[in-house]
Parts: sequence; C-alpha cells; structure tokens
Amino acid sequence: GFLARLRARCEARGAAFLVGELGGEWGQVEMKTYTAGNAHLHSAYSFAFLTAPRLTADLVRETIGRWTGEAGEGWPSWAFSNHDAPRVVSRWKISEDRPFPAGLALALLLTLRGNAFLYQGEELGLSQAMVAFERLRDPEAIANWPLTYGRDGARTPMPWAHDEPNAGFSTGEPWLPLAQEHAALSVDLQEIDSTSTLHLTRRLIALRQAYSALRDGPLQWLESPGSLLAFDRGTGEGRVRCLFNLSESPCESALLEGWREVFHFAAPGREGMIAPYGAFIGVLK
Repeated sequence: GFLARLRARCEARGAAFLVGELGGEWGQVEMKTYTAGNAHLHSAYSFAFLTAPRLTADLVRETIGRWTGEAGEGWPSWAFSNHDAPRVVSRWKISEDRPFPAGLALALLLTLRGNAFLYQGEELGLSQAMVAFERLRDPEAIANWPLTYGRDGARTPMPWAHDEPNAGFSTGEPWLPLAQEHAALSVDLQEIDSTSTLHLTRRLIALRQAYSALRDGPLQWLESPGSLLAFDRGTGEGRVRCLFNLSESPCESALLEGWREVFHFAAPGREGMIAPYGAFIGVLK
C-alpha cells in the first residue's frame, strides 16, 4: 500500500523512476511482488549476483529464468557490484592472482534482459581496494576485520588522473584512501587506450542503443554445455545472439554458425571457438 501511494505521488509529478534494492532471504520473491503491474516500483534488483561468491551459468539461468515476461510481470534490474558488495573482479576471481575479467562481466550484465546498473569504477575494471585497518570507516568492516573484505574497499575514491594527488579525485584528504593500484586504471590513461575497459564499456552501451533486442527484447535460452551460457535476445531477424564461456578452456560451439560478430571479448584461437572466459555477441548474417 505504501509503495502504491508513493508511486501515485511520483506519477503526479512526472520524471520519476522508483527502484528497489531487495536483499535477504525473500529478496528475489519481493523483487517480483513489488514491481508487478503498474502501481508499485518501476523496477528493482536483488542481491542474487551481489552476494554470489562466483559466477556460474546455472546462477545466471536460475536468476534470470525467474523473469519470463508473463502478463503483469514487472521489469527487473541487475547489478553485479555496489557499495555493499566487494568489487566483482575480486569477488569472482578465478584464482588468488587472477581477477575475474572485467570485460566478460560487463558484456554479460549489459546483455541481460532488464536494466543494467553500473557501479562507479566498474567501467574501469577496478578491483577491491585493501584498506588498512587504521583507515577503515565502515563499522561493519571494522567489526569483521580481517575475516571479510568489508565494504570500504568498494568505496574508495574514483581515479581520474594518474599523476595528480589522490588520482585527481580531490586536492583534500578523502574520506577513504585511494588504492595505489587503481591509479594505473585511471580515466585519463584508459581514455587514450582504445583497448581499455572504459572503451569496452562504451562499445557495449552503444550496442544496447543500436539493437532494441538488447534493451527490451525477450530472452530465449539456448541448449549448451554447463560452462557455456547461451541465449538469444529479441525475436525473428532482429535477434541478437549472446554466448559466454565461463571456463578456463576454449569452447567450440555450433551456436556460432550463421551469426556475424558485432562484439567479442577475448579473441578466440580459431573460427568456431569461444576463448576461455570469452564472450561473443552477434547478429544474423
């Protein structure tokens, strides 16, 4: 009832978009309940991906599969990182010294059915900062140190310019220290590198703008091995094929046949293959 009254107030004034952040045991159920119809939240995201210790094809299928597009169903949003969760390249790391590929995570997030929420620094591929105990600010991080990542490591300053004080974030003392390893991923350095995560993010956003199927088209799962996540967005000739290899081995797939590549992450070794932790987005030839 409260959400309905809030929605009515916002609709009366226009230009409002109500988003819910739903965690806890019933988060995914409430995400659907509170967005159903046109009387409550416009959209919401759950913590299904934010709390996941690793990314698997089954996790994606189960989470996204809850949203079938049936009549009266609301519209979902998805987030892989936020201010309460360790940064995704560190949380989903492949091994102790191998972060999860930022480009693969971004390609998946920006092709799922629903709104995509990008957290600050995610478009740069920032890792979780290691904040010294004496510099921690978050009560949760202090109470649980050193047993968890804590939340402060995802809240450190955005690196804008690699050779300026605090990487261009501020000339004063910031609330949290800049992670020194983040300076090498600063905006100014990524701007001049056409292969950077920042430019990759822009290309993926441009794809969403270019193909309506990626914005609001239905999602159809394709039969594929466990480590290969495969789905089409849209219908008919306007479909977009999205393939993600979530394993350390190259993957050969007939699902590539007849499709023209419009984006890839991690170049495959030969035609008909998807590289380890690689992504393919294509349209019909």
